[in-house]
Amino acid sequence: MDATLRYAKVVDSQRYRLASGHIRDLEPGVELRGEPPAPAAEFVVVRAWDHTDGAFTETWRIVDPHGRTVREPVDREYVDTDEAADFVGDQAFEYADDGYEVVFEVDGLEAARAGFPVRPPQA
Repeated sequence: MDATLRYAKVVDSQRYRLASGHIRDLEPGVELRGEPPAPAAEFVVVRAWDHTDGAFTETWRIVDPHGRTVREPVDREYVDTDEAADFVGDQAFEYADDGYEVVFEVDGLEAARAGFPVRPPQA
């Protein structure tokens, strides 16, 4: 399959809802609910694919700056739609850092990555 990732962002779900799903102006990032290690506030993994030619199975996972998987792979059937959004409300992170990534695979091969920061709670 020649699916090409058009865009992807990991953003705070509350900001995503307030922006009515328009992610263009939203800064990527996840905020922790407490001092790390801690669970994160709910966030959403948003993306869109081009050249999909129908349906395919996409897999995504989250890796930390050292390449360790911190969110086990999630399979999703992707059908010719403009955008897909998966809400995540149960993720914890060991530490805050700017180097987290969501990794996308198509047909078992890595297709793209999108970076995002995990931030400590705001004062």
